[in-house]
Amino acid sequence: MTELAFPPGFLWGAATAAHQVEGDNGNSDWWKWELQPGSPCREPSGRAIDHYRRYAEDSQLLASLGFNTYRFSVEWARVEPAPGEFDPAQLDHYVRMVEAVRGAGLIPFVTLNHFTLPQWLAAMGGWRAPGAPALFEAYCRRVAVALGDRVDWYCTINEPGVVAFGGYLGAFGFPPGTRDLGSWKRAVAGLLAGHTRARDALKELRPTARVGATHSLQEWESNAGGRPAIEFARRLNEDVFLEACDRDDFLGIQTYTRVRVELPAVVEPLLRVVLAAPPLLRLAVPLLVRRQERRASGASGGPGVRLTQMGYEFRPEALAATVRRAATLHPGKPIVVTEHGLATADDTERIEFISRGLAALHQVIGAGLPVQGYIHWSAFDNFEWVRGYSMTFGLIGVDRTTQERTVKPSGRFLGEIARTGRLTIANAPGHPAAG
Repeated sequence: MTELAFPPGFLWGAATAAHQVEGDNGNSDWWKWELQPGSPCREPSGRAIDHYRRYAEDSQLLASLGFNTYRFSVEWARVEPAPGEFDPAQLDHYVRMVEAVRGAGLIPFVTLNHFTLPQWLAAMGGWRAPGAPALFEAYCRRVAVALGDRVDWYCTINEPGVVAFGGYLGAFGFPPGTRDLGSWKRAVAGLLAGHTRARDALKELRPTARVGATHSLQEWESNAGGRPAIEFARRLNEDVFLEACDRDDFLGIQTYTRVRVELPAVVEPLLRVVLAAPPLLRLAVPLLVRRQERRASGASGGPGVRLTQMGYEFRPEALAATVRRAATLHPGKPIVVTEHGLATADDTERIEFISRGLAALHQVIGAGLPVQGYIHWSAFDNFEWVRGYSMTFGLIGVDRTTQERTVKPSGRFLGEIARTGRLTIANAPGHPAAG
């Protein structure tokens, strides 16, 4: 057995998102999306896990397990229920929440936009609306002023690539459900400008706070024939957003799996021509979207590939690959793993996933990459967007009838690693710490 030690001051935490845990988020676009006739959502979010009222005890529970950080989001739809009208009671709510998190001994790691938008902004076109970046900046300013010096870590936008691809190219059943390149391009422009304006505003108001975005990255693998496809998909979903973060204080990396693309070698030159020609590109993008839809519905993987509840390949080590790639694109920039986890009904799989993922992460830290923390997704079983409550990602289970919390063995396992800063693994050939 080998004991792997992580750096002093490492951030150890778990994450949630407001709409997925708070409940009754009736002013958001997702609430309306869930309840509309023909909704792609399996079920509505409803009361969720009542975190809006139970945040203090939930924070205490996370701290008792050994974590030092809690990543959560402020809900824009609550704070600004109408354009330019900011609800002081909701701002006070999030001030109290931050104070409760800090009072529990946890570092508040605050996300300002985690997928949801106010319904009034969605009606204007969401991230396609020309005024969206300025509106997002104004909202972020109000939140930052209210929270004051209580928060030292901010994420502006969670997974902008998923928002653009899922909502505006229609890959994951996200609102507004458009399926055209024009909508996607306008949304990408809005998300990039929104992040930039929010980051600059936060740095103006809180110069010492660390501000960045979080990025959904996958480990990509292909043979020669499939290489043009992964380069194109990576560009579409990841690179355009990573490149906009050169002035961020850190990169938030969120990784769940690996994607493999294998095509006959003879396809490569033709594929490069198709992906380089705008008229042909309009034909290629729908094929990519359908591939992502199949993956999101659990149809990914080949014979013998181990899958999670979400249909993703069970590949915890993908995290090391994405951290290395992010570090290559932005050498020396601090990195925080802001999400890593899996949906499973078998908690022993979650323990294995955490152990293997952290062992791989330890390797890249040992290679000198500036990784400053690991925040697991998720703290609690919660509402998983179009999948409803069928996906169990949590370190802590929740009985939604009684709202009783039950810590899973994986929660205690990761909590003990957080408490000690050490992970014990069986010796593995090739690991720097292996004897």
